[in-house]
Amino acid sequence: MRSNLAHSASVQSVYRFLAPIVHRLPYPPGVLAESLAGRREAAARWEAWAAGRGGDRPLIWSHAASVGEQQVLEPVLARLLRTRRHLAIVQTHTSPSVLRTAVPAAVCHRDFLPLDEPRAVSRTLNALRPSLLIFGRGDLWPELVLGAFRRRIPIVVVGGAVRPGSLRLRARRWLRDVHATVSWLGAVSAPDADRWARLGVPRSRIAVTGDPRHHRLIERVARLDAWRAVQAWAGDAPVLVAGSTEPSDDAVVAEAIARLRGTEPCPRTILVPHNPAPGRVAAVRKRLTAVGCDAGLWSGPPAALPAATTVVVTAPGLLADLYLAATVAYVGGGFRRGTLHAVAEPAAVGLPVIVGLRWEGSPDIGPMVAHGAAVPVGDARSLARCVAALIADADERGRVGLVARSVLTEGAAEASARAALDLLAHAGDGRGDDGRSSVIAPAAAHRDQSPGTFRPTSMPAPKTSGDTSPEV
Repeated sequence: MRSNLAHSASVQSVYRFLAPIVHRLPYPPGVLAESLAGRREAAARWEAWAAGRGGDRPLIWSHAASVGEQQVLEPVLARLLRTRRHLAIVQTHTSPSVLRTAVPAAVCHRDFLPLDEPRAVSRTLNALRPSLLIFGRGDLWPELVLGAFRRRIPIVVVGGAVRPGSLRLRARRWLRDVHATVSWLGAVSAPDADRWARLGVPRSRIAVTGDPRHHRLIERVARLDAWRAVQAWAGDAPVLVAGSTEPSDDAVVAEAIARLRGTEPCPRTILVPHNPAPGRVAAVRKRLTAVGCDAGLWSGPPAALPAATTVVVTAPGLLADLYLAATVAYVGGGFRRGTLHAVAEPAAVGLPVIVGLRWEGSPDIGPMVAHGAAVPVGDARSLARCVAALIADADERGRVGLVARSVLTEGAAEASARAALDLLAHAGDGRGDDGRSSVIAPAAAHRDQSPGTFRPTSMPAPKTSGDTSPEV
């Protein structure tokens, strides 16, 4: 026991020494620099907001690293607020891309996550006094979750997913205490559940729920102005939408478009870069020009699409509506290390999906590939051939699209909301320990319990049978 506590203290000391240095390095302009700039004064902004919010409603602190995680949280938070209308729900994020999206309807305030340093975290926890922390996917920050644990604040993870090659799995010995604080975790799949258990979340607190994000896609109300604009532009021609493309996709997609020029019917193509910043859009257009494509730019409705047969989208937030007008979808991110971008969006509208060969990190793509609803390709030639084949065979395209749609799961948002409500019923108001204690090792908090049944005394596990929670 002493050796475990000493190890925990050592890991936390190293983290606390390195974090302020990493946070203050002179990073070049870009996403990381913008994120850290937003986070540096976030604690003060949260204190100011909390001082002026008035009332004493129970508060839920939700955290979404980026846009995808926010989409995981949205249907869960909506159900929580629908069931407990007196709740105040706030949201933090680390990616500046979230700023370009609408604040979810259930969220009363949104801002950057404070730097993961003891003083900033303690100030924010003391100001907000949350009754519950809820994370989308599992972007767990050590100071935040350990500070919440010391205050006996339940910690919930919804849509929990861990890539098979995640660095967290390699560093799990050092992160075990962080993951042991989780009160309940809804895993996207059984393999994800196994990986979370390896990381240190007790199996008794893990449920396989599916992905709450699917609810958002199934229930989403489409905007038809983008669909109408594409229909007017394409006419009877098929449409390929290449969504969330990364620089690693550019050469493959551009060459495939060039190869498709000789096919009949020849598709029109809409390219939607994952980050449509001016420099990125210019690079995509330059690549298309190099292979002889006359590429136009489009910022979305109410403007009409340009006359070019290939169009690059310059504004965020249009992709899900553009898939409605597509014949075939290509989803970017599969020609690089990292996570494939969202394939559930085209699947939700019944589209066959094409991806690169590095697709294993996506929580949705595995079942789609297994059922033939998604096709991995390794180069431009195979991408062009696959697009042409799907365009030529409407029956096969329809069959594959229906299979893709059937892979999406329902029920995850309800299960996640019920678990959160059950924990919320037993939670305090976050006014416990001020967070200044040096180390509290979760795995050692209850010496008379096995690791698999460890539970902070004020955080009972959600009900698993005879559940009398309200409908969500």
